Amino acid sequence: METLLLDVRHACGMMRRNMAFTTAGLVTLALGIGATTAVFSVVYGVLLRPLPYPEAHRLVRLSEEHAGAASPLRVPMLSNLTYHAWSQTSKTVEQFAAYSYAEYIVALPGGAARLVGAPVTPSLFALVGATPALGRFFRPEEGAKGVDGVLVLSDRGWRERFNADPAVVGRSVAVDGRPFTIVGVARPGFRFPDRDALVWTPMEVQQPSPDAVAGQRGRMNVLFALARLRPGITPLQAEAEGTAAARTTIRPMAANVLFGIGGPPVTHVRGLVEEMTSRIRAALEVLAAGATCVLLIACANVANLFLSHGVARQRELTVRAAIGASRSRLTRQLLTESLVLSTAGGALGFGLAWSLVRLAPALASRDFPRLDDVAVDGRVIVFAAAAALFTSLASGVAPALRGAGFNLAESLHGGDGATAGGFRGVRASRLRDALLVIEAAFAVLLLVAATLLARSFVHLTHVDAGYTPDNVLVAEVFVPDGDAADKGESMRAMVAALVERARALPGVVAAGAANMMPLDRATQIAGFPAPWTRPGAAPMSARSFQYVVTPGYAEALGLRLKSGRSFREFDLTSDVRPWVVNQEFARLYLPPDPVGYRWKMPATPTTPERTNVIIGVVANVLKQGNDAVVQPEHYQVPHVPMRFFGHVEIALHTASSPSALAPAVRAAVQAVAPAAAVEIATLSQRVAASVDQSRVATTVLVAFAILAVALASVGVYGVLSYGVSRRRRELGVRAALGAAKGDLVALVVREGLTVTAIGLAVGLLGAAALTRFMQGVLFGVAPLDVLSFIAAPIVLAVVAVAACLLPASRAASTDPAEALRCE
Repeated sequence: METLLLDVRHACGMMRRNMAFTTAGLVTLALGIGATTAVFSVVYGVLLRPLPYPEAHRLVRLSEEHAGAASPLRVPMLSNLTYHAWSQTSKTVEQFAAYSYAEYIVALPGGAARLVGAPVTPSLFALVGATPALGRFFRPEEGAKGVDGVLVLSDRGWRERFNADPAVVGRSVAVDGRPFTIVGVARPGFRFPDRDALVWTPMEVQQPSPDAVAGQRGRMNVLFALARLRPGITPLQAEAEGTAAARTTIRPMAANVLFGIGGPPVTHVRGLVEEMTSRIRAALEVLAAGATCVLLIACANVANLFLSHGVARQRELTVRAAIGASRSRLTRQLLTESLVLSTAGGALGFGLAWSLVRLAPALASRDFPRLDDVAVDGRVIVFAAAAALFTSLASGVAPALRGAGFNLAESLHGGDGATAGGFRGVRASRLRDALLVIEAAFAVLLLVAATLLARSFVHLTHVDAGYTPDNVLVAEVFVPDGDAADKGESMRAMVAALVERARALPGVVAAGAANMMPLDRATQIAGFPAPWTRPGAAPMSARSFQYVVTPGYAEALGLRLKSGRSFREFDLTSDVRPWVVNQEFARLYLPPDPVGYRWKMPATPTTPERTNVIIGVVANVLKQGNDAVVQPEHYQVPHVPMRFFGHVEIALHTASSPSALAPAVRAAVQAVAPAAAVEIATLSQRVAASVDQSRVATTVLVAFAILAVALASVGVYGVLSYGVSRRRRELGVRAALGAAKGDLVALVVREGLTVTAIGLAVGLLGAAALTRFMQGVLFGVAPLDVLSFIAAPIVLAVVAVAACLLPASRAASTDPAEALRCE
């Protein structure tokens, strides 16, 4: 122990005496360890940390699909048909539960407020092992229709909306115009299905229609379903059982509307964490690989620093060996110096990681899953310590072995590097070059990956989504059902009044209303007989996103009119129902010249037969995001049975900044519908939020690539500077014999670029093999994108040339007489 303390004291003294070396090493290690530790914190918290539920490994998400079909659903879901068939006969599942998403209008003392929440089956709380902090959770019978309304508050909802009042249990509150009784408050830390949920209400899974007919009538809806597998049961076993149960159900036409036309239903059973993080898993894995590359580059850089710095210490080590220090003793001393430097760098890196993790909520998108589980805890501290130890060994072992492996006699007699060995030997020089190759290879690998992500992000943000978000303000209005008792006329009157007031506001160019808009949570899908069948083809069913809009909506959003016209005021009272469709709808379900085409919509039990006419065709609107698959869409004005329910969105296209109109729009909504809740944002903000995850992943990986290139260029500069300082005599002789300055510059630059070129080749080969794993995070760009593979090495080559020029210019300015005299 005493010897170790002496070694540590000597290492600290060496670091104080060589501040340039110490600073370079600490900064390099802090950046490498800090970036890696921060990414580990996020990866562990999001992908690896167990859910806070008992035996969470047995919790799974259930979903289904029609084999080979394209579903318009945003995320995998389960039908109520399969839920009932499976839950009644299951031998692989211990418990079932289901939930959905909802937005409630709650009457609070300060006025109506929109609260995000979830209808859940009463079984859900027991399935995840939750217990209430106050009151109780739902009883089984409370999920049935007609039972008095009850609700449970989250801890956050209780504190933020009810001032943490312990007497809140038993209080009645109006929710969506109906009286509800608060029966319980959840414990702190219980967040389901995400941190935004403040309220839970009971939910009943709809029973299948007793008179259902396959491919025709029958009630059906979709839901999010969870299950707890029985001990020892694998997801594959549960999937087989669920698929068999799904295929016993009668599938009405609604099944094809929601899941698409394909083969028989197939169920999927996936771990709950895996399903929750499926959207961002690939991106986090790419970032983890990028952080690892940065750490390895930092290790190679510090190893080169030790090798270069060791040349100046060769005499010291020789003297210590001459007075009796063994090779193992010198190796231990050099390793201790590496450990001390890495420990200090690790401490700085941990501080950097802590700061980056605290910034994560501000950088990540609002819907980033499990962000609350990201924390700097004991595991992160252990990881940072392990990273510091790894860097100590990775950057210190090779220099230590080289530094202690010299020829004592030759060193004492001033032998040249080739015979003396140690830090000056040929092998040490080759090791420096090998480390530079490693740095360049990892740097170009990161550059290729970052360029791919950057090009993917540019493609994503430059997609023509079918509308123009600039200067568009969106007011989302949530109206309690009590404000629209007739379920139709009063809502239409309210929407008309809101649109009229919106159009009267100063600076408004166009305004209109819709039941849903791009990038919102609302999605209405309709199924009906196709309006037109190709000659010789069998009649088919149509599936389409169904927009209910007022005149002015198309103009407010800047929809791209391809043919015909958009809605006018007289369309609201027309006997013939006008439709505007998108290009995909026209391609699938209409004749070649669709404008003016008429057809009759068959009568249903609730609506008479009616005649429809196509009055216009607009470009495809990517409602669910720029990376969404194009879907058929049709637009109708609010004729019976088309109507607005408790949710409507008002779009205003303005001549200047749309945000300035937000207070006036809010006042207009409160004047027309005092009990309504309203949320206002610009459409550009929605678009920006929809690509947040891609933006963050691209930004972080680009930062890693810049850091990698900087470290690699510093490594090239350091090694070449060392080479120039050791070759002053040779360079002086060359200059004395007539070598021009340009020749000396070319000599040094050529040596630096040769090593860099080898690293470029190795890195490009690695990128070609590894970027295929990035397929899941790329949009509009192939993993072997030629431009990315050309641009990345060019960037690194330019930086390497710049790093070579300063040592090269120093070599060219060598005074032959001075160099020879010094020698």
